[in-house]
Amino acid sequence: MYNPAKGLAWIVCALTLMACTSPAPEDALNEAAKQLQHNLENRQAGAATRQLHADFMAQQYYNRQAAQQQMLGLFLRYKNVNIIVLNRQCQLDKGYYDLGHCTAQVAVTGAQGLIPERLEHYQVTSQWQLTDKEWQLHRLDWK
Repeated sequence: MYNPAKGLAWIVCALTLMACTSPAPEDALNEAAKQLQHNLENRQAGAATRQLHADFMAQQYYNRQAAQQQMLGLFLRYKNVNIIVLNRQCQLDKGYYDLGHCTAQVAVTGAQGLIPERLEHYQVTSQWQLTDKEWQLHRLDWK
């Protein structure tokens, strides 16, 4: 005989288990990229630096420490930093479960007040590595 209370209990149990699952790796990668953007726009150099892999390298020249110094210099020079990301596409590496790649067109503005004093446009490619269940930015290149 069908028991509606038992059926409802199974549905609640299934929904609870679905809510407890971690996000898909590709979704987590996209969220990590968004979080980095958020940290930079909110002038949180420490939080942004924590998202950089220990072996971080940008343009085959800048390491993690140099990146942090560049961030601090940018934040000292400009009161307002805005990052506009267009067409961000993140995907997992087909050969390695712990690597992901993102590409995007990025515009960066810097201003002391409301009107931007500087605008730069870049085509950005990045490689992320999954370390201790967290995506960290490993490589960054731009044109």
